[in-house]
Amino acid sequence: MLRYVICDLCEQNNTEIIQKTEAPFQIVRCKECGLVYVDPQPPRQFMSAHYNEDYYKEWIETQMERRILMWRKRLKRLSKYKKNGCLLDVGFGCGTFLKLAKERGFDVRGTEISEYACQYVKDKLGLDVFYGDLKKARFPEESFDVVTVWHTLEHLPSPSKTLEEIHRILRKDGLLVVAVPNLNNFITRILYFLARWKKLKFFSVKAKELHLYHFSIPTLTAILEKTGFQVKKIDLDLAQIEPSKKIVDVFTRVIYFFSRRNFGEAMKAYAVKARKI
Repeated sequence: MLRYVICDLCEQNNTEIIQKTEAPFQIVRCKECGLVYVDPQPPRQFMSAHYNEDYYKEWIETQMERRILMWRKRLKRLSKYKKNGCLLDVGFGCGTFLKLAKERGFDVRGTEISEYACQYVKDKLGLDVFYGDLKKARFPEESFDVVTVWHTLEHLPSPSKTLEEIHRILRKDGLLVVAVPNLNNFITRILYFLARWKKLKFFSVKAKELHLYHFSIPTLTAILEKTGFQVKKIDLDLAQIEPSKKIVDVFTRVIYFFSRRNFGEAMKAYAVKARKI
């Protein structure tokens, strides 16, 4: 069944429609806090079934070498904050980041709602992973030094509930890394419009990526603070792997260098536990 939801950040139900997509889905903005999200949400069974073999096929068969380079760059930046310890990746996809983190010395775990991805990672990479929602994994309290959420938060029915569970299982001196698409991705929107002469849709059931939430720097900061974290840094997440799309990262770097503003496709936050919730 479709799920009509209230704002996951401020828990109010005062919204305005900012984009209509395929009925009955629409993109709304909370008038109280500014969070942008899909309402109603598709059934959870539809979401989990979407991430099947076809979803990962391109990553595994044609993009693996480029994706390895991307993950190595992300891991190198993460290692400036934490060089080892027990690491959990929430929404590990095809498991490449977990594999590289293990090779670098981390003790790795992962959770994933895709049954196909879990089986692939167990069979091909031999890693210890859990199939299902993070909370159902029932990890012990304060059991991880690092938790990473690479472009997963925006796919979840309730980001705040996932962050609350991460807060519970992260150690007091632990590190949380969250990467999400950037709502203010004006560079991508402009290039998309120039190429296709139509606006970029925030959501489509026919799209590969089903993003239920769209974060700006203020709303990402706010939801992390709401769930007991202190944001140490929000950085660019330059993760284009398609040669034809690398121009987005080039423009993003140039604009950020002169203005210190992120108009690129994605961002990542480094956060620590600040208080009990």
